[in-house]
Amino acid sequence: MAKVLVVDDDPALRQALRGALGRVGFDVVVAPDARGGIDLLSTAEPDVVVLDLGLPDAHGLDVVRRFRSLSSVPVLILSGSTDESRKVQALEAGADDYLDKPFGIDELGARLRALLRRSGAGASEAAPARPVRHELGRLVLDLGARTVAVDGHPVHLTPTEWRLLEELVGHPGRLLTHGWLLSRVWEEGRGEESRAALRTHVRSLRAKLQDPADHPAYVATESGAGYRWIAEMPAEPERAEPDPGPGDDTRALVHDLNNALTALQLGVHLAQGRLERSSLSEEERASVGAPLGHLDATLARAARLAVALEHRAVAGPA
Repeated sequence: MAKVLVVDDDPALRQALRGALGRVGFDVVVAPDARGGIDLLSTAEPDVVVLDLGLPDAHGLDVVRRFRSLSSVPVLILSGSTDESRKVQALEAGADDYLDKPFGIDELGARLRALLRRSGAGASEAAPARPVRHELGRLVLDLGARTVAVDGHPVHLTPTEWRLLEELVGHPGRLLTHGWLLSRVWEEGRGEESRAALRTHVRSLRAKLQDPADHPAYVATESGAGYRWIAEMPAEPERAEPDPGPGDDTRALVHDLNNALTALQLGVHLAQGRLERSSLSEEERASVGAPLGHLDATLARAARLAVALEHRAVAGPA
């Protein structure tokens, strides 16, 4: 069962997506904001991310860039805007696909399965970390090329040391417990013997990085608990927020309206699916299904009117 991380600030839409995706075979975890989404990206290890750009605590494009710097997990954007340039910017920032609101669960499921096929995710292992080069003073790491250099001199790491380094760098600032590291680095890491092996490999890694345990710059020991990568990772360059333009208030209104329409439409599609699987007679199904079909068509028409409203607001007076 592939795991989907849904990051959306609208509670009704989060709940609708959790229920709808769960019914079509996905394991779903949800976050209401960028901070929660970034935390779950590393702790829940999703196979694919569904991300709304209109989050309360971060600019949507910056969230895409942050996700992409941490992982190669596929990202599907939920777009409530008709602004094509914003969709292009999201794709250029690292998103893999986008889907306009409102949408049906069948289309969303198909898009997610296509992303999983292309990425090779959805199996028992999580998507691997995206290759990233880090320049940390004397230390230069390139996890994609699998090279390490200290003061310009290449450093050779064993496979186990590489796995340790990748886990530490992949979770900067986070305490990685002994048990967690053993489960990630050693397939059968258990017991005091394996803990001793972990300490030995960490000592060796520190020596090669020239990182003394009593005054570490990279790997800090949390006594009795585990290890933490403490090097300050290079921040992405600041990007100027776009100035509010004509129709921005209307765009925000259309975004909220499309969230509500999407939640309603997903609910209708779930009801239609239950109806098809019910024990009702054909006549009874037709009687119940007709108003559901009418409601579905009405929601689609409301979505088209919302798009027309946004176009008119952006274009301004004729």
